[in-house]
Amino acid sequence: MKTYLTDFVEDARAMERFDTLGVSAMLQLESALDRERAFGQVLPEAAACTADCKMKAKEKYQSDVWLEIEHLNEGIVPEDPRSSSVALCDTATGATAQCETDPVENIFEQNLKIKFYISSGSTSPSSHSGDEADPVKIVDSAHLPVHTPTIKRKECHSSILFPTKSKSHRFFLTSFTAPTKCHQCTSLMVGLIRQGCACDACGFSCHTTCVEKAPRACPVPSQQKKGALCLDAQEGIGTAYEGHVWIPKKAGLKKGWQRALAIVCDFKLFLYNMDEEKDSKPNVVVSQVIDMRDGAFSVSSVWPSDFIPARRKEMPRMFKVTASQLSAPSNQYSVPILADSENDKCEWVGVLSDLHKMLRKSHSRDRSVYVLKEAYDSSLPLIKTTQTAAIIEIIRVGDMKKIHQIELIPHGQMVAVISGRSHHVQLFPMSALDGRKTDIHKLAETKGCQTMTSGTVCQGAHTCLCVARKSQVFCYELFQSKKISHRKFKKLQIPTNVQCMAIFSEELCVGFQSGFLRYPLRREGIPYRMLHSHDPTLSFIAHQPMDALCAIEISSIEYLLCFKSIGIYTDSRGLRSRPIELMWLATPTYCCYNAPYLSVYSENAVDIFNVNSMDWIQTVPLKKVRPLNSEGSLNILPSETIRLIYFKNKMTYGDELVFPETSDNRQKQMVRHLHSKRRYSFRVPRGKGGPPAGL
Repeated sequence: MKTYLTDFVEDARAMERFDTLGVSAMLQLESALDRERAFGQVLPEAAACTADCKMKAKEKYQSDVWLEIEHLNEGIVPEDPRSSSVALCDTATGATAQCETDPVENIFEQNLKIKFYISSGSTSPSSHSGDEADPVKIVDSAHLPVHTPTIKRKECHSSILFPTKSKSHRFFLTSFTAPTKCHQCTSLMVGLIRQGCACDACGFSCHTTCVEKAPRACPVPSQQKKGALCLDAQEGIGTAYEGHVWIPKKAGLKKGWQRALAIVCDFKLFLYNMDEEKDSKPNVVVSQVIDMRDGAFSVSSVWPSDFIPARRKEMPRMFKVTASQLSAPSNQYSVPILADSENDKCEWVGVLSDLHKMLRKSHSRDRSVYVLKEAYDSSLPLIKTTQTAAIIEIIRVGDMKKIHQIELIPHGQMVAVISGRSHHVQLFPMSALDGRKTDIHKLAETKGCQTMTSGTVCQGAHTCLCVARKSQVFCYELFQSKKISHRKFKKLQIPTNVQCMAIFSEELCVGFQSGFLRYPLRREGIPYRMLHSHDPTLSFIAHQPMDALCAIEISSIEYLLCFKSIGIYTDSRGLRSRPIELMWLATPTYCCYNAPYLSVYSENAVDIFNVNSMDWIQTVPLKKVRPLNSEGSLNILPSETIRLIYFKNKMTYGDELVFPETSDNRQKQMVRHLHSKRRYSFRVPRGKGGPPAGL
């Protein structure tokens, strides 16, 4: 019944468009006829002939209009023989235009069309001629059913419009299931879903930000098409080279090679894993990204002296790409790559070397924010058991088996931890970090909790701790005098299991699957939806359930809601505040925020975004790294030797982490400054090498 109503609404809208177009066209004909009649008073003989022709044209036009409406009523849509897909021309290989594009470009068979379309702002398609047309706007159609159009479907869409010499594009917001390049700027459209737009009639695909720049004629004239490989060296935008290669499997090169698609785009090397089947297509998830702007970037052939565990007969086809990993101690990493032939290897090495030289000559600005340092001696046994940023001190305080989360509460001069198999919340005074004997305050009803957050309310007068247990949240006010005490002042029931929490402006923000709510803490009241149900541009989230990772308060009137598939900007009313969404390169596992930078952790890397400009500015190539604090400045790297990694912000003055002057790393202890949530230091206990340093 729902599908029938949707089709009926579409047909009704089509009828309205036809009526509008028909009336508009007939008024234009009548106006022209009146002008001809006035002119006929001067030239009566010519006027008679002209009027007769115009009347016949008008009658024929009206007949065509009513015939078209009859076809719509009967469910018949005549085919438009001029509808055809656009074949791209690869300028690098010299291939001519063809009916079917390559697997990376073929969008009609492999892509899922979803819930948005972009249409021309002009009432009549005939107004579009060449590139001069009305601005393109995004029109929400989230209520339309999900579909994967075929060639026949495309013809039906295009034939609804009146036949004109130049048609306009019908852009649908699209979730591509394979790496796809923008036909306008030739850059990759990265992301897990809703990466860009595709014309339903001709297949022209582009970023949503490139829609306004795209040629308006549909299909795009051959002289206005860009090649599949086209790089703007000055802007650093576009695809320069691509091809199939082999990279080491996830378990290492000793386990063999993995087929991959390699694309050199925007002066970055993108690697996409492929299945070993013959006709397999690359996954939309980026496996690895290597930035050519990296100061240690280099490309070279592989030699036996490199000690890479590969077969000797594979050496002539191998090359390696090197980039920096840690700055202190200095550490680089190399990715061995196997080409299909020795000639292919030479081409890859030549192209990457030339592009790197071009990049250095252009003096491209390094946009990276973080410098990576090893923050602790990796030989210490306690590093291997680290779960949170301050677990080393907490383990010394109590005999807890495992710490799941730690929350430092500087306003209340206490520390809260979720620990043990029962996942209880326990509170310690800050003095426990100095090794003093202190009492442990346990919150009994928090057994089985999964997360917690702390903050202040009433302009900092009261300290608040919120603890989530399944779909319930307990809100406590904490007191610190001689002993720690608490008072539960609110219990909240969430629609489903809580996945993340944060306190913004005396409101508790709770994230759960496909949603976020804001609850007032100091007063009674209903929660505020951070995704308004009346905003149709956000309805796709409810239809595609996705986990909530975190919420960020960008300002008092704007928030960034991070889900596992996408990041969305909303205002204080829960309506979309920006038309563009934040795209992840791979499936995220954690999100950390240190204003204004968002760190998105995935299996193979950490991607850094500026939430204000929405720019992707850095990729940290650390596999399976995990954050230890909410800002993401301290991280644990479970490599062969487990390491504690410190992300130093180059934009801040001085180090957040202070190291003592001692040669014996085993005597160092890491503590957090009591008066600063984002400042840490290492110190040496008294009697073991001098007074504390860095405090």
